[in-house]
Formats: sequence, structure tokens, C-alpha cells
Amino acid sequence: MLFSIPGAGWLLIAAVSTVVFMIGMRALIIGATSGDGVPGDWKEQSRRGIRLFYVATPVFAAIVLGASVLRPEPPSTILFLYSMSFVAIPAALLPVRGRMVRLHLAQQADPDVAPRSDWLVTTWLVLVLGTACVGSTAALLVSKYGT
Repeated sequence: MLFSIPGAGWLLIAAVSTVVFMIGMRALIIGATSGDGVPGDWKEQSRRGIRLFYVATPVFAAIVLGASVLRPEPPSTILFLYSMSFVAIPAALLPVRGRMVRLHLAQQADPDVAPRSDWLVTTWLVLVLGTACVGSTAALLVSKYGT
């Protein structure tokens, strides 16, 4: 059922997931740099990173999508995994963005202190990304073997 979608449909799903990824990461970046207390040099670094991100990500996406179309096998498996990962990353990062930024700014303010992790952020990221990995693997296994 999952892979009964034709190849052109999966290309469209992958293209939409790329757009969702770009918008989600843009929201992540805007939310991280719009807070008070963000150093000016960090804002300048993020501007350069944003430019690189908006050039490199579409190039990477075009290479993956092009390679999946050129393969002799149906592109549905690769494009399914591509779409899952491109949607899972912003879905995992956006809810904990504020805590991550606060930890980063605290580390930048006092670089002599050893970096610490936030158990809530770590738990959330492992839970969401782990669920995406296990869920996509289960979907592949169920669809391949007809169980």
C-alpha cells in the first residue's frame, strides 16, 4: 500500500518534504537569532551559514532526487527514506530550539565551563529521531515482505 504510489508521486512528496525542511530550518534559525542577548558576531556567522544552507541544501536535494530517478529500481524506497528524514529533523529540533539556544549562549558567555547537556533536549531528540528511524524501517519491512 505504502509503495503503490508511482515514482512521480514520490518525487513530488520528496520535493514537498524538501520545502518543509527548508521552511522548518528557516524557522529554527529565525527563532534562534531573534532572541535578546544574541551576540552580534553570532548573528553575522549565522547569516553566512544561512546563505550556505540555502545554496547547499537544494543542490544536495537535486543530486539525491536525480540519482533516485536514474536508478533502475523504483525510486520509492529511497524517496520514502529521504522524505522521512527531511521531515523528522525539523520536527525534532523546533520544539526544543529555545533550550538549545539558551545552552549555547550560556556556553558562549562562559567558555571556561565544561559544556553541559540538557536531559530534556537529549531525551526529546532521541525519542523523535529514534521513532522516525524505527517507524520508517518497520514500514519498509512490512511493505517489502507483505506482512
